[in-house]
Amino acid sequence: MEVGVVVVVEEEVVVVVEEDGSGGDGRGGGRWWWWRKMGVMEVGVVVVVGMVGMIVVVEMVGVVEEEGGRWECREMVEVMEEFFIQPHETFVVSTTDRAVLDYDTFAALEDGCTLYLFRQEGQALPAAREETITFQPHYDTLIQSGTYEYYASNDKNSLPYALAELIDNSLSATAKNPGVRTIEIRMLFDETLGKPAVIVLDNGRGMTSKQLNNWAVYRLSKFLRDDGKSASNDEKYIRPDHVPRSLNSDISYFGVGGKQAIFYIGNSVRMITKPVGSPDVHEMVMSKEDFEEKERNNEDIYKGTIKNRKPGDSSHVKKSGESFLRDLIAEESGKQSFTAVVMTGVLPDHVTFLKQDFSVWTRELAHIYHYYIHGVNGNDLKRNSTNSNQSSKIDIQVTLREKPNKLPRVMNLREVEDDMQTLYINATADTFEFHISTVGSGRVEGLIRYHPFLYDRETYPEEPHTMLAPVDDESDDNESGDVQQARGKRPVFECFWNGRLIPYTTVPEFEWCARPKGSSKLPPECYSRFSGVLFTNDTYKVSTNKLTFMDLELKLKSNESIFTRVVNGQKQRVNIKSEFTKWLQNCHDKLDKQTEFLRFKETITRPDVPTKKMQFPWATFSSIEFGGKKYQTGQLVKSQKTQPIFNGTVIRFLLFGNHDRDVFATGGDVEVTLEPKELYDTTRIIPISKIDKNATVEAIKENIEKDRARLPELLRVDWPQGVPWPQKAVRPAGSSLGPIKVEILNKNGESISRMPSVSQGTVRKLGIELKLNQHENLRSLGRYSLCLNTVINEGKESKATVFGGKPLPSFQLSFTITAGNAESFTVGAVRTSLQVGVPFDIPLEIRDGYDHPTKPPQDLRPELKCSGLELSYEAVDCSEKTFTIRGVKAKGKVQNYQQSKVPSLPAVNADCSSTGAGQLVTKPINLLIIKGEPQQLKVKFDLLGWKNVSPVERELTVLPSTRVSRMELCCQNEENLVLKNKEKIEWLAGGVLENLFYKLYDEAGREVSLTAEIAATIKVNWTDDVNLKDLVRGKLPDIQVPTQVQLKKTSAAPTNFYQVSYNKQDVSASFTITPRPDEPTRLKATLPQNTMRLGETLPGNINLELVDQYDNVTKTLTSACVKDFSVEAEGLDKSAVTFTWQGSSGSVVLTGVRFQSGTLGSREIIFSYKSYVERVIVEATAGVPTQFKLISGPEMPLQVLNDQGIPTAFVIQLCDEWGNPSPDQRVVVELRPSPPALKVRTSVTSQPVNAEGKASFIVESVSGPKGYYQLEFVASFNKRPINSPAVNLTVIPNPNKPVRLSVEYDTSATFTAGGVFPVFSVTVVSDEGSPITTFNPAAASMFLWMGTPSGGTPPLTVPELKPSKPRVNEKKDRFHFRDKEIPVKAGEYVLQFSLLVETENVLYSDQITINVGAHEPVKLGPDVEPPSPVVSYTKDIANRTLVENMTLRITDLYGNTAGQDLEGKVVVSIKSPDGDMNNRSLPLFEGKTNKFQFSLRKGKIHIPVSHHDIYSTHHHTAVHQACQT
Repeated sequence: MEVGVVVVVEEEVVVVVEEDGSGGDGRGGGRWWWWRKMGVMEVGVVVVVGMVGMIVVVEMVGVVEEEGGRWECREMVEVMEEFFIQPHETFVVSTTDRAVLDYDTFAALEDGCTLYLFRQEGQALPAAREETITFQPHYDTLIQSGTYEYYASNDKNSLPYALAELIDNSLSATAKNPGVRTIEIRMLFDETLGKPAVIVLDNGRGMTSKQLNNWAVYRLSKFLRDDGKSASNDEKYIRPDHVPRSLNSDISYFGVGGKQAIFYIGNSVRMITKPVGSPDVHEMVMSKEDFEEKERNNEDIYKGTIKNRKPGDSSHVKKSGESFLRDLIAEESGKQSFTAVVMTGVLPDHVTFLKQDFSVWTRELAHIYHYYIHGVNGNDLKRNSTNSNQSSKIDIQVTLREKPNKLPRVMNLREVEDDMQTLYINATADTFEFHISTVGSGRVEGLIRYHPFLYDRETYPEEPHTMLAPVDDESDDNESGDVQQARGKRPVFECFWNGRLIPYTTVPEFEWCARPKGSSKLPPECYSRFSGVLFTNDTYKVSTNKLTFMDLELKLKSNESIFTRVVNGQKQRVNIKSEFTKWLQNCHDKLDKQTEFLRFKETITRPDVPTKKMQFPWATFSSIEFGGKKYQTGQLVKSQKTQPIFNGTVIRFLLFGNHDRDVFATGGDVEVTLEPKELYDTTRIIPISKIDKNATVEAIKENIEKDRARLPELLRVDWPQGVPWPQKAVRPAGSSLGPIKVEILNKNGESISRMPSVSQGTVRKLGIELKLNQHENLRSLGRYSLCLNTVINEGKESKATVFGGKPLPSFQLSFTITAGNAESFTVGAVRTSLQVGVPFDIPLEIRDGYDHPTKPPQDLRPELKCSGLELSYEAVDCSEKTFTIRGVKAKGKVQNYQQSKVPSLPAVNADCSSTGAGQLVTKPINLLIIKGEPQQLKVKFDLLGWKNVSPVERELTVLPSTRVSRMELCCQNEENLVLKNKEKIEWLAGGVLENLFYKLYDEAGREVSLTAEIAATIKVNWTDDVNLKDLVRGKLPDIQVPTQVQLKKTSAAPTNFYQVSYNKQDVSASFTITPRPDEPTRLKATLPQNTMRLGETLPGNINLELVDQYDNVTKTLTSACVKDFSVEAEGLDKSAVTFTWQGSSGSVVLTGVRFQSGTLGSREIIFSYKSYVERVIVEATAGVPTQFKLISGPEMPLQVLNDQGIPTAFVIQLCDEWGNPSPDQRVVVELRPSPPALKVRTSVTSQPVNAEGKASFIVESVSGPKGYYQLEFVASFNKRPINSPAVNLTVIPNPNKPVRLSVEYDTSATFTAGGVFPVFSVTVVSDEGSPITTFNPAAASMFLWMGTPSGGTPPLTVPELKPSKPRVNEKKDRFHFRDKEIPVKAGEYVLQFSLLVETENVLYSDQITINVGAHEPVKLGPDVEPPSPVVSYTKDIANRTLVENMTLRITDLYGNTAGQDLEGKVVVSIKSPDGDMNNRSLPLFEGKTNKFQFSLRKGKIHIPVSHHDIYSTHHHTAVHQACQT
């Protein structure tokens, strides 16, 4: 049977094996149990603990895998035995609440329950009884302790505050560190390292096992802890002494916050710690899972274990999800002490927040511990100074690791620059320090910081991560100047407890620093421009998680609190409210930079302001100084934060209030004419703060031109067949213009059909209006004008041709209609009396199809016919419009004729041959009637051809007719002016000549009654728009007099000629109007040019004249007026200003205008004469160039690697003496290094400035020794040097630039001929002194030659040797030249090494001189091998001489002189060839000896002469030398 298994053997019997049993026979410690069945078993496990008789005793009831039974319990048996209850007796066991127990409920009872034993159910208690209870807290008390506190977090994510609790513990643990106090927060969200974990690690004093046990006890504060009997007094709690800002690190306090934070972040914690002086690491784990398991097993929940181990031992880490622990534990080695809080089971929401809002929560932590990190003065970025009073440096570093391939995010809280305290400190202009004393030992240090108003904005810091409400840009366009409140409704004071922030407690204000309820000299907004901070010690109570003060504000606002100002660290007994008010007033006066309103103009009422009480008074000004810049009327500006953004010209500046002089103020408005005017045609009033200070005049003009380009610019006319009519075209009568297609184009060439929209207003559609004068089907001759005008269709009748003061585009075509081709003719005047056979001419007038005289065709041939006569002609003659038949002759019989003649009239003939009588009828007689009187004419009657018949004369009286012969014009006004024909009259320029009438008179001087027929023939030359009804009444159209006065009449000047004609100009009247100036309305200034260079006088004269509304000069000035003229302008130098009377033109001339200083751009010059003021805008351009400014370049301080370039170009700007950019391209600038030891290569050495006055230099390389240098820009103008900047740079060694070869070898080694060189190790040394290992060994070479050093490079004929491969034990950062043979010839040699850096760049080492010495001495021989001597036995000494002047030396194997240090004897002997020296027949030396001995000195001997003896015989012998040393 298996251990612990219940088996049903029979229906009535169950057998159980005891847990320590192993068999079924009871042997081996095993035991069988069996008993009778009692019922059906429930789910569970049966555990056998004993047996009484046949009853099995169990701890709990359960069910096995098969059906079993219900068993009696051990406790029930014990009850029966204890109270002597017999098996046949009945009894009831119940709880204190009278719940009767059965076998089921009895098993569910907890240990220690109080039970009642009754005989029957419902039995009364005989006496009062006590029940013992236990109330151990549930483990949720611990793991859920922080849930409410951190979730009740003022709509903030409270996770940073939970992390702060753990940082508090680390700050306390590191308080006594002698060096840097390091706290690390590691976020491990990399799945390859395990499940998400958060680790807080510090290098503090660590905890002993007892201290770790105390830490685990919930609410065991540091005041109650006993860290063990062996604990020293230093480990007992002692309240620290006071330090500034209470930065005492005594912030681990209650024994609550750490546990709350841990189980708020995750559900498990592993505490790992090593105390100072201990070799052991203590480790303890608490987890929600462990608590739940203990509860299920009915174990003591608050009981655990501490593992004590050696540092670095991670053998107990088994779980795969905790692999990161091995790395963490591996870091323990070498650490004196530490504590690591490892939290796992991190909630998914927390993981998301920590990842996505990394900057948010690190910023909040930096805020909480701002003064611990940066010291008592905080993070003042402007001063960039360390706090000397900070006892030790605290580094709190956060690392967040996510994916394996993603770089971890690392943030040292010291580097955070946007936490609120940093923002407050760096926006502070002045401070007010104070001290608060309260009842008891409470200490509060207070600090108020002033954040001034700067021109257009408050500098009070805003929360960086606060979501701001969108600004309704349109809602405040007409604001009255109220400035946004800086602090708003936020409280003044943040509160710090023992140096760390208590985030949920703030103090709104104190009575002495609150805004007064009554009147005050200070503007109310000043009271919202300061922030404050309070530093308290631990006398004031905070909540256990340090989120809230419990009693701070109550104590501070108590009547017993004493406020004292602190100045330079000294307390001053003064009236705190009075002192604060003075300080605030001083801050406002000196630090607030407001808008300065200049040049008051007038006070107005603004009906556009919605609030009636704010409509008056508004002061207007012509200039302001705002944000360090000056703005004035006429200047172009751009808006910001408006809907839409627009550009415009300043009209005036407005400030609410009673002001009549220059004033500083906040707020204010500016009235702007929107540009381009022809598009917007409106003005806008916006707050001054909405002027875009960064917008340049060039950019504004560019935007305006872009808008202007959207307007209608021109008309494109497409003609039939694409053939346009040219200007001044000539076309025949009856021509047709044909269908014309017209498109409206803007400046961009785009076709448009409506005006560009500027708002959500009405859409303005565009149309084309065609006008053509004399448009009678183009049949009448004359000049025509075709006008196509763009019109805006604003209604059924309204068609505007002007928009925004500018005419809309139009097209005009002037052409002429001339006579067409000849189609008919009329006969001109022919003599009335013709004679047969006498030639005469017949003129013909050729006409076109519309009866217009036209040119005769070239091939025209006449045909003449006459009844009763034959006609012929001699020739024809063509003129412009006449065809004349010359030499016409008639042939045939003719009749007689009478003729009558009237002077000045053509003769009249009549035929009287038949009857002898005839009737003569003349043409109408037209005579000049004088004064309406009848005129007398004489009529003469002749009989043609009968000279003998006397003519008859009669008198004819011609009476005046009733036809119109004269026209009279008059003006029926106050003067009843009668206009004579061709009269010249004067009229006000731009005026209207009204009530002009005409009258007609006949030849008798009688006025002719006007009829519609007569009125229809009246024409005027000044308008086509005539009213027939008015003409019938004799009224002519009004005349609009021209607005311009003609000063001098020239041939090109307009005549202003007006004519009224009747019946096609048979009768007409005309007159000429000369416009005359009206009364002066303004002062006009005419400048020779609109640009001026700063510092230079405007060339030419400025003419000042009084003109009327049409700019006509009124000639009202006199010489006495000069004294009343004045001129004003910003930066105007008045020292040379002169006004002069100009008599010839009647004007005043101004000279000597010069701007001495100021910025570039538009300047307003104001000319004044009495009440007349003229404002002229001129563009101030840069003055004479005097300096260069560096406007862009690399970041400073500039450090450059030697032999490297500077990738960022240096851009310098040519400026005048006021710093304004100057575009004078005559200036040439050069870049020079200083000192000259620095070699600089640039893309261009010198260059002129460009059109913007800029010059750009790119430094391609910088070469020089390590050190500090300058790059100087040198330039001059008109032979005068220009001040130019110098750039400091540091040349630092280049780790990649080889500068030398370092050769190492055994310098003590000797170089023996024929031997092997020692190993030469050649290192390529960089500019910074480090070795370079990137070169190929093939680039290195070794050279060896005999002789002396050759300078920098080896001789060309020297062979080169290559390096060997490095061996295992050799360094890899150098080249090794190994096993190179030493030359066999001894002497002085030179070694040199080289490195091929680039194709033509070779780096050589220093040349090394070595001496190759001889090898071991091995032989003695002559310097020069002598020939074999021949001697004879003779008396002649020369024949007996063997050798003469022979030098013998000791040499080595290679013939090198050796043994210079040897001394001894050399024996010279004579031997036979077989070596025998005892042969008696051998010749002997002189003296009859067979040996000579010479002394060896320094390894050589010299034999002057050697002779044979005279008794010697001839033999072949050998001289043998033996050297004995």
